[in-house]
Order: sequence, then structure tokens, then C-alpha cells
Amino acid sequence: MKKFRKCWKWIAVMALAGICLVSLQGTVRAKAEETDTAPTGVYVDSVDISGMTLEQATGAVEAYVEDLLQTELVLQYTAEGSRVAEITVTAAQLGGSWSNVEIVEEAVSAGKSGNVVERYKALKDLERTNKVYEVEISFDQTAIQEFIEQNCTAYDQAAVNYSLTRSGGSFQVVAGSTGYAVNVEESAANIAAALNEGWDKTACALELTVEVEEPQGSAEELSRVQDVIGTYSTSFSGATSAKIANITNGARLINGVTVYPGEEFSFDSYSSPYTTDNGFVTGKAYEAGKVVDSVGGGICQVSSTLYNAVLRAELEVTMRYNHSMIVGYVPISSDATLAESSGKDFRFVNDTDTPVYIEAYVSGTTLTVNIYGEETRASNRTVEFESVILETIDPGADVIYTDASQPIGYVSTSSAYTGYKAQLWKVVYVDGVEQSRTQVNSSNYSAVARTATFGTATSDESQAAAMNEALATGSIDYVKSVVNSLLAAGTTTETAETTTEAATTEDTSAATE
Repeated sequence: MKKFRKCWKWIAVMALAGICLVSLQGTVRAKAEETDTAPTGVYVDSVDISGMTLEQATGAVEAYVEDLLQTELVLQYTAEGSRVAEITVTAAQLGGSWSNVEIVEEAVSAGKSGNVVERYKALKDLERTNKVYEVEISFDQTAIQEFIEQNCTAYDQAAVNYSLTRSGGSFQVVAGSTGYAVNVEESAANIAAALNEGWDKTACALELTVEVEEPQGSAEELSRVQDVIGTYSTSFSGATSAKIANITNGARLINGVTVYPGEEFSFDSYSSPYTTDNGFVTGKAYEAGKVVDSVGGGICQVSSTLYNAVLRAELEVTMRYNHSMIVGYVPISSDATLAESSGKDFRFVNDTDTPVYIEAYVSGTTLTVNIYGEETRASNRTVEFESVILETIDPGADVIYTDASQPIGYVSTSSAYTGYKAQLWKVVYVDGVEQSRTQVNSSNYSAVARTATFGTATSDESQAAAMNEALATGSIDYVKSVVNSLLAAGTTTETAETTTEAATTEDTSAATE
């Protein structure tokens, strides 16, 4: 009897457990049958997605994230303790994006995974405490760097070195100023790290990395610049008004430049571009063995005069090119041409321990360049420069061209140029006795034949015959004499003769060689 009662109790317990299990299953099944929506009490950040389908929840969270990415952040630009600028930017502009989109599906499926007991427990927990899934926002360092480059570097300020001005025969020091610049790469890396590791999704300020650049020089250092350590003058007597204008403008552009120890001076960086906006006019230029019109014609006399002053200051020349044809304002192999298009420049390095100052000015028909610094060379030591011609190259026979679009009487001529191979030597004397002789450069100048272009258009057969006979001689002078005879006889229309003079006074930086 006792055994029967125990058996009946066990059956009763099992039956009750079954009823409870069925009831629990029914509860869980009922919850699950609510159209696959998120349970009550589920949030994605602050977005309540209770009762939403996956599609609805995704849309709601996407809208939230879109608003979140419009959160304004401030990039602070600070230099030497002073706020230079504050640049406002949105999280989206810094490459912010939603990186864990899978949490919406996970949130909607809350309480729907595991066995019956686990799911039941999860649902009961949600009835007591909300479950919040966190949106994660990641920031792209490349986007941050691009934004900084495009929007923050505009506040950079270059350091201004201490410099000199000269007036009334004395120097005045112009104080420099500190420069600063944002370190784009380092700023981007730091900001990306700060945002990716701990952004609380609210507006905040982020500091840019700014580097400070101190100006070169000081009043004390520049006070040592007192002596003329190199000087040279060239004449432009007889030059055209265009060349005079370009020489004057070129001297203005390099006048007053201070070059610090170890610094390289580039003539082109101060004088270019060779445009009318930069004060130049159209003058004569060397181009492919010809003299042509080009804006800036004559500027090479300035670079050549500076070259000779630098040589006498015994500073280190790092770039110099000779002209394609000889010039007349400096001795052979003492010139320094410029060609902006082909990268030809005149450069030197201040290899002394003191700053040097360039003074360039025009007085009458003379261009003078002085190099000031601190004279440390012995007073009994002198330097001279000698030009040596190694080879002379004959320009060859005249070259005649004809132009059927011009009438007989039209003549355009270009002078011949003798070619040379030459060298420049530096000779050092002490107490008048030669101590050393060093080659400074080698120069090759092209030989160019004299050319002339004659107009040949005529309806008169006798004129044409006379011209053809003259042209056949190959002599420019003879053809000219025939043309003059025809003009004197009144058998052709007189036109002005165009002559391109020797470029000894008309050379320019615009030349391409």
C-alpha cells in the first residue's frame, strides 16, 4: 500500500511538471508567434525597437545614426598657447560610419535563441530590465587627414626670418616672426585614435597637432653684415628700352635678399615668372640658335652680373649655365643664363658663417650687384678671374631664306655669331704673388651663320628674274645690293628693312637651348 502511494505521488509530480512545461512552451511559443518582432524592452542606443520588425528596426536605427553623424565636433588649432582657429566639422565629414549594423538583427532576435528555459528566462529578464544594444561608430583616418589638409592648413603661417634693409649707406634689421603649421598626418592619427577609442557620441573638441617654426637669424647675427665681400658692374649702354626695363625690374626683384649660412639662393625663385604681371616687358631672347622676341629679354644680364659678384665673394656656386651664343656684357665664360622652361637657373650657397645680403641697383646705364657679409679674408690676398678661349668656331657661309608672302624689298637679317669653347679660371694672389689657379667652369657657345630672309612676291617677270639671279649667288650683301637697286629704280614697292642685331645686348632668360 505504501509503495502504491509513493508511485502515485511520483506520477502526480511528473504530471504537474509536464503541465508546467507545456504551459512554459505555450508562453514562449506565444511570444515567438508575435510576427517576429523585437520583444518589449529592447533598445539600440536610445532607440526603442520594442514590437518592431527587423525592417522597421533597421530603418529607425539608420535614421538615428544619420542624425548622430551630424554631431558637430570642433578641431582646435592652437599655436604657442594662443587659439588660432576653431574648425567645426561633423562626424560624417571625418569619415564616421556605423560599423556594427548586425546588432539590429541581434536586438530583434532577443529572447529567441537557446532552449525553452533559456528563452523564457530571457523574456522574463526583459520584463524587469531593458536590454540596450550599443551602436558602434568608427572613423576613417584617411578622411580625417583629407579634411585637415583641405580645411585646416589654411591657418598655417610661415616663419618670417630676420632680414636687412639698406638705406642711406647703413643697414637696418627687420625683426622676424614665428611660424606654425599643422602636422596633418600626426593630427589625423591622434584624432582617429581618440574618436575610435572613446567617442561618447556627443559634441566635443579635438586638438590638432601644431608645430612651431622659429625664424632664422637675430639682430645680433645680422649686425655682423657690414662688408662688401663681392661686387661687379656691367654696362647696358645702347640697349633697347625693353632691355633696360627688364634689367631694372630684375635688379629690383633680387635687391635686399638675405641669405643665411648654409642656405641656397635661387635666382629663378626671386625673378620668375617672366610675365608682364611680374613687371617684365617683351625683349630679345636666344631660342634654338636664333634671336626672338620674348617677355623678360635682358634679365640674364642681371643673373650674369650677380654670378660675377658671387665669384668675387668666393661663395659656392651650385648651378650655372652659359648662353647658347656669346654675350657682350661680361667676358666670355663669365655669363649665367636662365631658362625657366628647361629648369636652367643660377644658384649659390652661402658657405660662410655669416648671413650675406644682396644689393642690386641701376645707376645710369650701369647695373651693379654688391654682396655684403663679414670679411674674414686676409687684406693682402686678392682674387682675379681670367677667361681662356680654347677654340674658335667659324659661323660658316651666309644662309638665305625666301618669303613668297612678302614683296620684293622686304629684308629681315640676323647677325652671325662666332662659336667658342672657353674656360674661366680663378687666380689667387698673396702680396701680388700667384698662389693658386683653379678652373671655375667650361663653356661652349654655338656658331651661328648670318641669315637673311628676302621677300620675293612680284608680278614683274624682270624683277623676279633679277631676284632669282641674285639669290643664286648665296651672298646676302649682293642680294641686298640688288634689292636696293630695284628700290632706287622705282620698280618695286619699298618696305622697311627688319634687322635683328647681334644679341650681345639682347639676351634673355626666356631662351631655350
